[in-house]
Amino acid sequence: MSQYVRTASRGLTLGAVLVLLWLILGGKAIFFTACMVVLYSVLMPLWMEHCLDAASVSVFLKHQLVMMGKPDMVTVCLSGFGDWNPLQYHLSLNLPPYLIRKLERPTDLGLTVFFEVNRRGEYRLGDTTVTVEDPFALFSLTRVFRGSEYVTAFPRLLSLPKLRIALTSPLDGQRVRFAPNYDTSQLTGVHAYANDSMNRIHWKATAHSGTLYAKDFSPSASKTVVILLNLTLRHTPIFDTDAFEDYLSAVAGSIANYANDAHLPFGLVVLGQDQWSSGFGSGAAHLVKCLSLLARARSIVESDPTKAVFLDYLQTKRFAIPLRSQLFLIQQEMAETEIGTLLKMREQFSRLSIVLFPQGSFRLYGEHKTLYFMQDYAQIERLKAVQKILGDAGVDLSIIGLNDTLGSLSGM
Repeated sequence: MSQYVRTASRGLTLGAVLVLLWLILGGKAIFFTACMVVLYSVLMPLWMEHCLDAASVSVFLKHQLVMMGKPDMVTVCLSGFGDWNPLQYHLSLNLPPYLIRKLERPTDLGLTVFFEVNRRGEYRLGDTTVTVEDPFALFSLTRVFRGSEYVTAFPRLLSLPKLRIALTSPLDGQRVRFAPNYDTSQLTGVHAYANDSMNRIHWKATAHSGTLYAKDFSPSASKTVVILLNLTLRHTPIFDTDAFEDYLSAVAGSIANYANDAHLPFGLVVLGQDQWSSGFGSGAAHLVKCLSLLARARSIVESDPTKAVFLDYLQTKRFAIPLRSQLFLIQQEMAETEIGTLLKMREQFSRLSIVLFPQGSFRLYGEHKTLYFMQDYAQIERLKAVQKILGDAGVDLSIIGLNDTLGSLSGM
């Protein structure tokens, strides 16, 4: 009732003024005008409230899972007003923080908003505000429709030229020098014909060049890539934890994307505030599941700095991890004794790839070096001294600090 009175007050005030003029001046024109204004002020707000009660708002996201920095689009549609309704409608979508509005385009009984997400996470789209005005713009009513759509932003995927993944034979689990299987639906190039089967000949390239060429296909094997992202910190960090989480999540997501492009089965394990596992599989749907976990991954400071959370997980869940898989362990730092314990599990994996971020920072390809010093420089030098020895034992150790690029991870 109070909202109705506030809405109709302007018209009723004008009607009261006209009634007063009619009492003073008289005249039929003023009397009929005053009656029309009062009647309009009484009925129009009631009709506007009825229209808002019958209205509904539908929200459609173009992509519910989007990469940080990539544009996305949401469309808001208003229905329930009919085709010949003279009322004026205005829509406004309230976006939450970290969803940056880039462009807004009104449509007939609708609204299209283009935005970008600049922070990893899961966000509920804001509420939609609908404002209704009468044809003379005397009255306006506003109603808020709560949104139920969520958008999930996963970290930026980096382009890794190559990773040291040792393929295994699907028959005996032994390491081989070539990919035993090929995905014939993924043509990657051609090469000069050399004792290839007849169905591998690329006839179009052969006809153009006059020389026999055979097709190159994307490799496929039974190798399972296990990505273990450890976001457990042993002491209060001196760096920004949000950036640290984004960096490590970006590396984990890039490795998963690389394995998916190579048609290899893969799985993701996240250790942090929550412990999540995507299971092991392949394909685009499984990659989406892994990226959704990375969007919600959060770091935590372990109360016991001597506790190795990742070792506890590997020892407890070793039977759930496929035998002879390749482990990518991504975390902030690691002691020499923990590497020794990890080597005792060497028989479980065909290869171990350890990626450390001592300062919680890294550089992309081609970026300039920083002028800062490493905190625990002596320990890092000791770890770097055993990189070659570990490599000969099938363990890749990549230490990515302030003056190192991700090229060391991809073998560049």
